[in-house]
Amino acid sequence: MTRYCDAHIHLSHSKKPEFSLGEQYFCVSSCHSQEEFEFLSGASLTRALSLSCAFPFGSGVPPLGSPRSSASLPTGSATATYPCAFISYGIHPQSPSLKETSFVKRELEYLESLLASKKIVAVGECGFDFFTQEFKATAREQENVFEAQLALAQKYNVPLVLHLRKAIEKVFSYSRALKDVRAVIFHSFPGTLREAKSLRNHGINAFFSFGKPVLNGKKSAIDCLSNLPSENLLLETDAPYQTLKGEQETFPSEIKRVYEMACQLRKCPAGELSSIIYENFCRAFCI
Repeated sequence: MTRYCDAHIHLSHSKKPEFSLGEQYFCVSSCHSQEEFEFLSGASLTRALSLSCAFPFGSGVPPLGSPRSSASLPTGSATATYPCAFISYGIHPQSPSLKETSFVKRELEYLESLLASKKIVAVGECGFDFFTQEFKATAREQENVFEAQLALAQKYNVPLVLHLRKAIEKVFSYSRALKDVRAVIFHSFPGTLREAKSLRNHGINAFFSFGKPVLNGKKSAIDCLSNLPSENLLLETDAPYQTLKGEQETFPSEIKRVYEMACQLRKCPAGELSSIIYENFCRAFCI
């Protein structure tokens, strides 16, 4: 049976969290507010997951080789009872409140409380977004907030999920600090194959995640997904975002389309790719 691992999704943003996979499904859902976290850690999400996915939630992440019990899993999941949906938390660089000192202070304190109580598996998504003039105007605030979150990821020895839009060069200025992070997940990696290899050569424990842009013919993403070492790859949907032309929403089940394209690009059998991505997912998020 195929295992599907979605390294980046926003379950609380979906108008209709649609799960019709019928196979084993694991995900890391990113949230950016206390309200989102409360939803993700409550009954609404876990009930939707358990009703719509054939895999029995609550029995832990199945092993690939050696047995793995649910008791050995981190508590940073949707709930301790449903350990197949994990949660990350971060201050997004697009947040309109970045210039509000009280907002940043409150969010960083809340983030640290989640880390201290081991309720999340990663910090993020966080990073830099210079896609519009409006976002560029908060460049200094983005830098300050990112550095604070980077420090928390180092302090609590957890992975860091990065959002980079029109800002790939920015991450290289933090390469030395990123070497000290347990794992760095480049969500929907926007760079080139050369840049990805350079980040690896800087000694960063990097995982590069790819989603629906590979279905849309994005050349840099296709080149990376086709040629990067298999141990550095992750796949995602970013649902409900990253829609293709004519679409209004991306659904979690579309991870199957991303897997199918990855198999084609890498000329890899589905079962082999599934095993590779599953192991990477577990290593990247320390599951």
